[in-house]
Amino acid sequence: MDYGLQLYSVKDFMAKDVKGTIAQVAAMGYKVVEPAGFFGVSAEDFKAYCDEAGVVATSTHTGIGELTDENFPAIVQYLKTIGCKRYIIPGAPTNTKEELDNTIAIINKYQPMLAAEGLELMYHNHSREFLPNEDGIFPHLEMQKRTTINFQIDVYWTYRAGLNPLYILESLKDRITIIHLKDGTMEHDAPLGEGTTPIAEIVDWALANDVDIVVENEPTAERQMIEAEICSEYLKKL
Repeated sequence: MDYGLQLYSVKDFMAKDVKGTIAQVAAMGYKVVEPAGFFGVSAEDFKAYCDEAGVVATSTHTGIGELTDENFPAIVQYLKTIGCKRYIIPGAPTNTKEELDNTIAIINKYQPMLAAEGLELMYHNHSREFLPNEDGIFPHLEMQKRTTINFQIDVYWTYRAGLNPLYILESLKDRITIIHLKDGTMEHDAPLGEGTTPIAEIVDWALANDVDIVVENEPTAERQMIEAEICSEYLKKL
């Protein structure tokens, strides 16, 4: 099984040493990295770091605020240079109807523009998108109806919304090519295998449906590398 790590999981290490952190992650067994910021590193250098470590960056978390006409050419050039095919929005304003309408408008404007460049625009959920917003609207349902983007389902945040992640994955499987594999309880997240999210069943579903797996965790700085390795070791034993 090839699996990746969302580099936000080791963000404090990335902020200090991008090259060394990518090498450490690769040594744990991760074959894919998902950047969440590039810390001032050029696209050419970032690609070289990945090549040297033997990993690929197939997706990135980049804020919706970066999608502007002014930024667009540079974004396209950077992603193409590092070999990344997916621009994933890691959450966006959806708390009111106005915010949600604006988010959907941005998605619908830039999705075809990115597609024309061979890049895919996707959306990553937290729990709030599956819950009613201030105006009683369910943001994720609206995005499902009013856009044609694919979704990077974060199984833990789906679980925290009170939903069965396996049901959501199956019901949206035609729009899912990649997931965030994250564990935890209804109170807090945890390394893989230490929470109550049905991780083993989700891995089986992903493998059966040819869906890419990216691990994410959000520990304190001193636990970041430790928990990244715990997650990798868990997946090696499945």
